[in-house]
Amino acid sequence: MTTKGYRAKALTFPMSTERHQTSSVLKSHRLPPSFMGGRTKTLIVLVILLTSTLTSGCLGLALQREVMESWREPPSTFPKEETFGWDHTFESSGVEAAEPFEREELILFDESVTELIITFRAQFPWSSQIEDVIGNETNEFRYVEVRLWEPGVKESGGDPFWEVRATKDYPQTPFVLGDGELMQGNWLFEVEARGYGITAPIEQLSFHDSFDVYLTITRPCVQFAEVHGEGECTFLSDLE
Repeated sequence: MTTKGYRAKALTFPMSTERHQTSSVLKSHRLPPSFMGGRTKTLIVLVILLTSTLTSGCLGLALQREVMESWREPPSTFPKEETFGWDHTFESSGVEAAEPFEREELILFDESVTELIITFRAQFPWSSQIEDVIGNETNEFRYVEVRLWEPGVKESGGDPFWEVRATKDYPQTPFVLGDGELMQGNWLFEVEARGYGITAPIEQLSFHDSFDVYLTITRPCVQFAEVHGEGECTFLSDLE
């Protein structure tokens, strides 16, 4: 018995030209690089989401965090000023001086604070002329006293770190304090003042005692572009 063998014959077709035409069309309509960049970034995000879905919880979150961290802009650090203080204009009636103005504030100094600036000014109209006539008897009614205390010093009966007293006009003056090292802790900044403020029917006879005092410290501040708006930041000491 003989068996006949069968050999498969290859089918041949004429080469189509449609593929070449399509290739030419794609070449003549290339997408701009910016569009391709946007599509690439979108595809990366889709891949991350898909991978996170397919992988177990912690692994998926870790992958997302690593990729997002690589896109995050590095934080920037710059010096930022903090200012504390008061300004006050007295208003009184008759011959009685206004009620004393008394304020205090605790200011935290950390290791980043190495210098501070206090600006002070006081205005007591006619004080020099009055003192020339009747002496300094009005000093207990027209004065400004400002003091800065290191942590715990006032409570222990020590002396102020800095102080100033004015009973007559005192031009605006800056005081630069600190030699590179300032004690860490809560510093006490306080003011006590008293004065007159009279509004007379004749403007030339009106006068008002006033003062302003401000303390400024500078500390390094960190800005994260993803969190902070323009001008916002977090002090470096708060991040440690």
